[in-house]
This record gives sequence, structure tokens and C-alpha cells, in this order.
Amino acid sequence: MEPSQSNQHLGELEKLEKSYSDLAQKLHKPTNVKYALMWEFGSILQNCLPQGLGSEASWLDALRTLFRKKESKRCSATARKELGHLRRQANKQRWICWESDAAGVEVEVAMLSGRSWRFIIGDTAKGSEVKERLAELSGIHFTELSLLCDGVQVQDSEVLLVSYTVPLQKPWPQLQLLRIFRPFALSCSTDCTLKMWDLEKGTCATTLRGHGDGVMSVADCTLRIWDLDHGICVQAIPVAEHAAFCIEFDHGAHRILTGSWDKNVKLWDSELAVCVATFTSHTKTVKTVRLHWPSRRAISGSSDGTLKLWNLDAVDDEACVMTFEHGEEVWSADVDWGSSRVLSGAMDGSIGYWNLQTGLRLATLAGHRDAVSCVALRCSEGKALSGAWDRTIRLWDLQDAVCQAVLQNGYAVTTMSVDWVHHVALVGSQEAMKVWNIDTRICEQVLGGHLDDGPKAYSSSGSPTTPVSVGHNEAVSCLVMNSPDNFCSEAD
Repeated sequence: MEPSQSNQHLGELEKLEKSYSDLAQKLHKPTNVKYALMWEFGSILQNCLPQGLGSEASWLDALRTLFRKKESKRCSATARKELGHLRRQANKQRWICWESDAAGVEVEVAMLSGRSWRFIIGDTAKGSEVKERLAELSGIHFTELSLLCDGVQVQDSEVLLVSYTVPLQKPWPQLQLLRIFRPFALSCSTDCTLKMWDLEKGTCATTLRGHGDGVMSVADCTLRIWDLDHGICVQAIPVAEHAAFCIEFDHGAHRILTGSWDKNVKLWDSELAVCVATFTSHTKTVKTVRLHWPSRRAISGSSDGTLKLWNLDAVDDEACVMTFEHGEEVWSADVDWGSSRVLSGAMDGSIGYWNLQTGLRLATLAGHRDAVSCVALRCSEGKALSGAWDRTIRLWDLQDAVCQAVLQNGYAVTTMSVDWVHHVALVGSQEAMKVWNIDTRICEQVLGGHLDDGPKAYSSSGSPTTPVSVGHNEAVSCLVMNSPDNFCSEAD
């Protein structure tokens, strides 16, 4: 191919990459510095305003409105489609450039199953770019691919023809491709960020920035829809009058359920960015919600000491199907919809176990000495897991209503995500995130750096082990393990 044609291909690739980058940045701008300055200024102004000029709060609200970012009404589906199209176009153009690269090398990549592919890689081809090509050819998601050369794992940032010059000159196949299930987790924090964690490596894979204030569960007063493939926010829904405290997201149905300080539960359409229903029956802050869209049902727990079961298709007074009187402020809940069972954790350390059909309390699980911030229910195994501010995680036998094990977390538990299939629990706190093996009762990994002086890790006995990657700068408020491709977060 003529040099002019090669330069033309490179120029087209640069344009596509710039278009992708520009769109991603347009959809995802960090705003936390702006908001920090804004609120500090507002606090100073509040002390300086002369009396008799009307409501100070109204003056401050009007002033802060001037600083608020005008959120885009772009539909998240449209944004994802446009980003995906640009990414595919850029990849195809890159492969054309490789084919025309005189310094390129033809390689064969083989899997243990016997599948193999041959193509040319250019002299600047990185590991991540080769994996993108293989993801297209194999139909396997990029994150599940591991590339090996001469028995060594190729890093995403490595230029293959620089790092593996000699091995790539050997007979075919020079590269091996492994498909690996890699456990990921997503965490939200009051430091205004969300972080994607590679639990296999114990490292932060990416940081999502865009909220202007602390993320309460993975208000700036916005609900944000995140595309985890591209690492950007594709939808921001203003919720100024409904500063959400808790959230559930069914990305397949495009429905978001939120509970708020305003005592209401709201249902949102994530594609249209509108509230489609409001449920008003709680008398205090709604602190936990659970959504089951196939049955059009939801559960909410509140500081008013109750759990409520909602019919999402009903309106007004008919929407609340049943009320469960826990008696103390409900901080957490989990539902096994198939078994019609509900767990509720309260501020006094008690846990209620309920029949969703009859409304009867089946048992009270007692043992925690402080507020129960998170619960997880597994009716098929007759077990439950709870985390509390008393710095413990407790494993419960539901049939006998007894505590089977107490895991000493060392820090007050603020959030938890449980993988019952692999019997692993990821526990978040103000200081660190810990990965617990439920069967062995051992802490297998620590993802530190929230408020620590430096990266440290501790085994279950409390002795130092290996360093870990630094994570959030403040408390972790929400965790999701093995999350779907899209995630919804909220800040207040």
C-alpha cells in the first residue's frame, strides 16, 4: 500500500478516536471540585447575609442554582449506541492500519479448544487493542480475555512488537488466548466517585467521576446511568426535590426505584429520564428499597419503623399492599421473591424475618449490638448474612433463628454484597473493603485506602500482610459484585 494511503488511514483513525474521546468527555465531566467550592461559599454567605432580607435558604438555593450543571437530556440508549458505533468504527479503522503496516507481523492466536485466528498486528499494537480484535472475532467479552505470549501474560499497555519481539518471530501460533471469569465489584463512596474493582488482582480497574457530591448508593441531586464498558455516564436524571437515599435498578426493564429523605418512594424510567410513579405512605426517611419488576412489586423500609410492600401498577392508597411493623428504624432489607420471605435490619441491632404473603414475623434474629446496615437473604440454603455498625458480620441459620458465626470485621460495616454461589461476601466500611470467605470465615483480601494513612492489609487475625491498592478517600456507601453492564448511582 502506498504511504499516502497509509497516512490517510492513520488520519481517519485519529479522527474516530478523537470523536469517541470528545463524546465520552462530554457525557462525563467531573464536577466534585466545583460543588465543594460552591457549598463552602454558600456556608460563608449564610453567616454573612443580613437579617430581614427574606428566607436565607431561598437566597442560597437561588445562588446555588446558578452554579448547577445543566444536565443533558440525552437518552442513555442513544448515547450508548453512539459510543458503541464510534468504538467499533475506530477498531475497524485500526485493523485496516495494521494490514497496511509494512512493519507489522502476522500472528496466529489459539485457544485450548482448538479455535484460532490469524491477522496482522501493527508495530504500535497494544495488548488491549489486540484483545479488542479477538473479542470481535471470538464473540467473547473483552474483560473475559487473557492474552499470553511465550507463557507470559500480555499486559494491556504493552506494545507487542516491542515487548515480545523474539517470541512473535516463532512458528504459529505465537499467542494463546484464555477465557477467564474475573470477579468484579463496583463501589460507591462519599468521595464523589464510583470505582470498579478487579477482585482477582485486588486492584482498582477504573474510577467513574461525574457526581458533584457524595454517592450514597452506587443529590448535585442526580441519578446517573453508567456505561461500564466505556466508563462514562450516559444519563443524568435531576432529582432535586427527591434527594434519593437508596436505590434499586433493573437495567433490563429500564426502571429505577428510589427512596428519599422526603419520605417518598419513586419509580423512574431510565430511558425517558422521568418519574412514572410516586408512592407516599411512609412518615419518615426511606432508607432501603428492593425492586422486583417481573411481578411489579417492591419493598421499602423506613425510619418510621415499618417495611411496606408495594404494587407498582396501582395508584394512590391502593399501592401499599401490606405494612410490616418492625418497631425500630429500618435501615436495611432483602427479599427472596420466589420464597416470599423478607429480612429487615434495624437501628437497634434486631433483624426481622417475615412472610411476604401473610405479613407474619417468622423470627427475630438477635445478636448485633448496633444498627444493622445491610442484610442478605438466601432461602434456598436457609441462611442469611448481616453487617452492622458493631463491626461484625453474622451468619444466620433461618430455620432455628440462631447465629452460626460471627466475623470480626474490625470496622463498622456500612454496606455489603454477597455472592452466594461462590460463598463470598464483599464488605464495605469507612476505612476499607474486605472480601470474606463465608465457608472458612476468613478475610481473604482487603481493598484499603478509604481513610487510612496509607495502603495496608490485615489478615483475619489482624496481622499485616501484603500491600493493597488505594481506593476511595472516604466512606464506601454501596457495593455490587459481578455487576451488569450498566449501573445506576445517586448522589446527594
